[in-house]
Amino acid sequence: MSRYLELVGAGDVEGVLALFSDSASVEDPVGGPPGTHVVGLEAVATFFRNGFARSRPAPELSGPIVTTGGDEAAMLFTLRLELRGRLFELDVIDVVTFDADGRIASLRAFWNLDEARPC
Repeated sequence: MSRYLELVGAGDVEGVLALFSDSASVEDPVGGPPGTHVVGLEAVATFFRNGFARSRPAPELSGPIVTTGGDEAAMLFTLRLELRGRLFELDVIDVVTFDADGRIASLRAFWNLDEARPC
């Protein structure tokens, strides 16, 4: 998960995609409008390419990565974004499920744009 944050911060879409399974599901944010829950590597690729180009995300881990005895983990991080020419930050919790090969099978991001802070 730390590698995921590192690659997002570098804007490395291809590197990020290499972490995901072919049938991955991304819901970012959970409960968001249409287009924020995508399934399949092609849809995930489009989601990340568009998001990176639109907001130039810069995440920074702000708590421990917590794992389960199974195949899931969660992490808290602060995400800086450029929105409409202004910088904002918000707190995000990602919950990730891994497949048998250690690739991301699902990523669910919990955040609310109404809680974004100017920075």
